[in-house]
Amino acid sequence: MTIHILLCDTFPGILPEEMGSYDQMFVRLFSDAANALKINDVRFCVYDTWRGVLPSVKASTDDIFVITGSNDSAYDNLPWVVALREWIEEAYTAECQMVGICFGHQIIAQSLGGRVVRSEKGWGVGIRESAVVDEEARSALGRDCYSLLYNHHDQVVSLPRGAERVAQSVFCANDAFRIGRQVVCFQGHPEFTIAYERHLVENHADSEPEAVKQSALESMLALPHEGGLIAQFILGFFGRENGF
Repeated sequence: MTIHILLCDTFPGILPEEMGSYDQMFVRLFSDAANALKINDVRFCVYDTWRGVLPSVKASTDDIFVITGSNDSAYDNLPWVVALREWIEEAYTAECQMVGICFGHQIIAQSLGGRVVRSEKGWGVGIRESAVVDEEARSALGRDCYSLLYNHHDQVVSLPRGAERVAQSVFCANDAFRIGRQVVCFQGHPEFTIAYERHLVENHADSEPEAVKQSALESMLALPHEGGLIAQFILGFFGRENGF
């Protein structure tokens, strides 16, 4: 199995050197998930999509395309964002297996007929719990909720054609969605760590309300971050494990 990471940002000046690169966060996340599921044949390819580099479109059960987070917006008309939206349309038509995380979740929705906007609710940050509303996903997870780290201002306000809502919360009605067994997307950041989220809140949020920042820091003490669970769910979603 090859996991193709479409890197949509490197977060220069934000991501501390000791935490490694952003793509390494995804490599660690899915490597750990594969090890937990006893999947031994995982390879990774990274593409500087934020610089316009995109993989060839190929549909195979051995290829999973993961679209990462970004500081840009899914509705922007930046050349690389436009090119990525076009790639998503082509990849979806070709029946490629796709995963969207945060910005990736949003741009897949935007590209396939959904709608993404800047939310009036403000900054979604910290750990929040989402209710699993999709019956198949609930069965695979073995629970009716999960909690993840979040960091977003945009939200998917309408799902793309053929999509099913997987999870929702009070803050975000579409915390996760899927299209059949081909596409699965999460607004949260399974690849993040609590240390990194705390770093963001404490050092890169000068323009945000103090109450929001304090609430985010408190949430990280109150709830677990279940990124590993979601990564295992993603691999199971594509038939790499019998749980889904």
